[in-house]
Amino acid sequence: MKMSMNEKKALYAFGCPNREATVERLRFVAALAPDPAAKKLFFMLSVKLDDESCDKWYRCFFYNMRLEVEHFAHHKYRPDSLRVQIRESDYE
Repeated sequence: MKMSMNEKKALYAFGCPNREATVERLRFVAALAPDPAAKKLFFMLSVKLDDESCDKWYRCFFYNMRLEVEHFAHHKYRPDSLRVQIRESDYE
């Protein structure tokens, strides 16, 4: 199954290894979301995962997706306390 990065982030935030619980949780989140675009994202993701044939591969996909999102976020994050070196010769 192919998913956009936004769908992966939503699944990372609200998903669990149990597919049925994830689908139910995504439907609740879609009902509570104030933004129409967010409602559509959560609802369409729940519809995508509601298919019974997803049971075969969902758990493996979920764990691999979590590793991918954690790896992606790890390389993009830089804490505010990180020291940045500035070479003075570049600004003279």
